[in-house]
Amino acid sequence: MFRFRIAPRVALASLALLVALGTGAPVFAQDTTADTADLAGLKTYMVDHVTRMKAGTAEVLAFSQEYYDLAKTANFDYQALWDQHGADILPKLEQARQQWSNDAHGNYELNEGMVAGMPALVHFDVLIDAGPSGADDPQNALDYQVKLPDGRVLDKPGNLFHYLTEPALWGTEDDFVGLRVDMNGDGKTELGEALPEANVLLGSAQALDAATADLAKAIDDWQPTVEDAFTALVGMIPTINGYFNDWKLSPFVLGDKSTQRGFVANSRLVDVLGIFGGLQLTYSKVEPLVVQANPALGEQIQNQLGAVVAFVQDLFDHEQAGTRYTPEQADVFGQQLQDQCDAVAGQVTQAAALLGINLEQGG
Repeated sequence: MFRFRIAPRVALASLALLVALGTGAPVFAQDTTADTADLAGLKTYMVDHVTRMKAGTAEVLAFSQEYYDLAKTANFDYQALWDQHGADILPKLEQARQQWSNDAHGNYELNEGMVAGMPALVHFDVLIDAGPSGADDPQNALDYQVKLPDGRVLDKPGNLFHYLTEPALWGTEDDFVGLRVDMNGDGKTELGEALPEANVLLGSAQALDAATADLAKAIDDWQPTVEDAFTALVGMIPTINGYFNDWKLSPFVLGDKSTQRGFVANSRLVDVLGIFGGLQLTYSKVEPLVVQANPALGEQIQNQLGAVVAFVQDLFDHEQAGTRYTPEQADVFGQQLQDQCDAVAGQVTQAAALLGINLEQGG
């Protein structure tokens, strides 16, 4: 199956996330001055990953422009495009998918805990990674448009990762497909075996790259506070069950029965590892304050966050080894982790109260 040809890159994506987080030693083992929060280190971490994210979106955009130019010369006849240039397009398309998955999306997940958890930055999460479309959720959809090179305008199209660029690159949305084609010659056309509709791909890639540039500037301008860190931790740690619901409905659990347009590039477990690894990192930067106020509580939070990551890593390792979990198991795992994360968020809230930290609203 074509999907299995790119599956090893999922493992590489997970490895890249874990290497970025510094595993080999615990994520929380950072160089901080005793009894002080390392806010400069937190900002450095976020700047580094948004810079890598921007490099990834730029590479996806470069491929999208090259692909669009080829499609235009073929008068957007995708069968002719495949016949004439398929051998050249295929490896570049797979490379663009890898850059989207590992560099663009992977680095965003490492920052998502702070971006989505902080009121000053959360609108970027809605735009880039989490917002629904107007068709799916008119009340909560972000009111913005994406203009395509052919003049069409996508109104309230949903987030740029999972409603636009991922479906365009992997062919999970019929309107975003130029041609479905048996790319690996096995006589079947399966997930990922599709040429993107060039206008949608280019317009979406342009919008994603521009939004990432805006996010990078916002992070560069940001002056972190301990309130930011604690607000993000309390707001984001309890969101874990939502990711497991996405995983339950994805091809990684349902296989060919899945109808999801997003969350097909990587297992959602990879995203959880990135998000919670980033939250571990965030906690490590303020942990000295908690330890000073209550050593036992500080260690307990650290250990519980580590246990969540270890549990998800074990699930992912088994999934990569061939285990296909059932939707029922996904529900059980999600609820189990939700209960644990609710408890951890309560402990972080307790720590904030001990330190006299006011949690921000709206994150």
